[in-house]
Amino acid sequence: MKTNWPALRHGYLILASVALTTSPTLAQTPAGGTAAGAVISSVAITQAPERSAVRVEGEGRLDVHAGRMQNPERLVLDFAGARLAVQKTVIPGISAPVRGVRIGQYRPDVARVVVDLTTVTPYRVARDGDAVVIYFENPSTTPVQPASSAATLTSEQEKPRQEFDYRTAPPRMVAGRSSKDSKIPAPRFPLPSELAQPSVTLASFNEKKEPVRPDSTTQQAAQQAVQQANTAATTMAAQAPAVAATPAGKYTGEPISVNLKDVDLKDFFRLIHEISGLNVVLDPAVKGSLTIVLDEVPWDQALDIVLQNNSLDKQLNGNVLRIATRATLKTEAETQRDLEKAQAEAVTPVTVPRVLSYAKAATLAPTLKKFLSSRGDILFDDRSNQLIIRDIPSVIPIIDNLIRNLDRKSQQVEIEARVVSASRSFARDIGTQLAFATSAGNNIFGGNSAVGASPIFRTILPGVSTSPALTFGTPPTPSGTGAPAPANVQMPLVTNLGASAPTSGMSYLFTSPNFAIDFMITAAEAKGVGKLLSKPKVITQNNERATVKQGTKIPIQTTINNTISVQFIDAVLKLEVTPQITAEGTVFMDVVVENTQIDTGIPRVQGVPALDTQAAETKVTVADGGTVVIGGIIVSTQRTDISQVPLVGSLPLIGHLFKRTAVSTSSQELLFFLTPRIIPG
Repeated sequence: MKTNWPALRHGYLILASVALTTSPTLAQTPAGGTAAGAVISSVAITQAPERSAVRVEGEGRLDVHAGRMQNPERLVLDFAGARLAVQKTVIPGISAPVRGVRIGQYRPDVARVVVDLTTVTPYRVARDGDAVVIYFENPSTTPVQPASSAATLTSEQEKPRQEFDYRTAPPRMVAGRSSKDSKIPAPRFPLPSELAQPSVTLASFNEKKEPVRPDSTTQQAAQQAVQQANTAATTMAAQAPAVAATPAGKYTGEPISVNLKDVDLKDFFRLIHEISGLNVVLDPAVKGSLTIVLDEVPWDQALDIVLQNNSLDKQLNGNVLRIATRATLKTEAETQRDLEKAQAEAVTPVTVPRVLSYAKAATLAPTLKKFLSSRGDILFDDRSNQLIIRDIPSVIPIIDNLIRNLDRKSQQVEIEARVVSASRSFARDIGTQLAFATSAGNNIFGGNSAVGASPIFRTILPGVSTSPALTFGTPPTPSGTGAPAPANVQMPLVTNLGASAPTSGMSYLFTSPNFAIDFMITAAEAKGVGKLLSKPKVITQNNERATVKQGTKIPIQTTINNTISVQFIDAVLKLEVTPQITAEGTVFMDVVVENTQIDTGIPRVQGVPALDTQAAETKVTVADGGTVVIGGIIVSTQRTDISQVPLVGSLPLIGHLFKRTAVSTSSQELLFFLTPRIIPG
């Protein structure tokens, strides 16, 4: 008997017929009764030298439908009305011909056992009480013979491809697992190496000039073959513990190929139902037609493409996939929110107090208010540090959870700072003084400063009178021979370029009865080394600013409108720091360090001293217990002062007798060290 198919309107063929080339040969065992309520409790593999067996045991009578599938070779056993109660879903084989067994719940009322084979092997299904045993002849003892089938389908290699009559086929959409030499891919989840299988290849039909019409038996067998082939791959994927991610990382569905033209959207979603196994529910507003050509695209990606092109969207609840327009879903979501809001507002609010241990109620209340409903409010009591919360009952647990996370003991941080100031100074001063006088008058060049006023004393020469010191202003008559050698000789100065604070000197005196010349060299040298170490330390809570300072407050008197007031200026070493403990255990610090001292080298202005300040302000991250240098200030000064008699002081060599040279150098270095330590507990 042959079935007359109406012609396809657009010249496409339903690809279910493609499975004719590689569909499994199906055989049914006699159904000895009903299997309703049967449970598969165990599946085991036994192997002997002559034959191997797969034993399926259960509670209740098990009705089995067996079918062989090729590329790769495997035997599919479907148990109608049975459910699984086994823990292990993959059982590896020991030796040929059974490579392994895979077990899965194909449908709620169908359990499936797939026996992977190494080669085409004859098999026999037998019963042993409530158990079903499938026997396989080992390849070493029995030559391979193809299994018989109730409906044997000719492969593509044995029979030339022929075209169906398009003129008699009804308008149908073209959809299948491949359009040209495509493959039903093997499971993409990891399997043991002994269970790895190549893909099943489905061949497409090429156009032929002579059409043939399949009879009803062939058509029914083809449809059943396609269903078995499709569900086998779906079952393998369903049994996998995890599906490997696609390169895009988003779509993991089984690849499909579709070639559709002006097909109703409902037919496409029916195809998605058959491939995915999901229950598909369409909103009444879903209408329209579809034209699409896809090759080897995951079915979930194909679904998203169609939804996007038709302004549709989906909702997945369990295994139910609902398709509706975006406007419908948006309206439903808004309606649901309004309904929930109305239900919440209809509930009577409750009032609960909450006592805080560490956080301040006044600080925490504004934060919690943002999580209340439109009917909620929060008050706080500073005296008892309590929050008074009033809202609907469903919001109270949310606020309580926030309080538990926010009202926690803060960690504390100890910050130790070291301020090191080191200074060095050096000064050298060399100068000269020259005095000249005669018996004719007190001075020639003017001035009456005395040489040796530092004072520098001269020893009276032997044989000279020890009368009081002579002054050329009133020269006495010598009582002996030799030049007078007075002590503290005073005479007018020609030059006065001596050292400012001499620590040593040399004097040369030249005298005669009518004049005297006195020449003195004075010198001074000073060195200084200083070191100042300040070590302030402070402990504060996480994210709380701490300040420590030490120094002097300088009073300053001011008069405004005949009113005298006193203000104070700080000359202190001050440390301000705000620590923040990070998730990695380091400490982020906002630091301000300032060192202010009175500068004695600058004259005061109306009694107010000048201040010398060094400061550093920075933000830095330091490991717990680590030390960091946040800043350093180095001040170095070199100074040379020369005072001389014009013209004469510039002469080579002799010019040094008419000049004063003072050289000074100084350097000061200031460093700031910080060491944070997180206090446990």
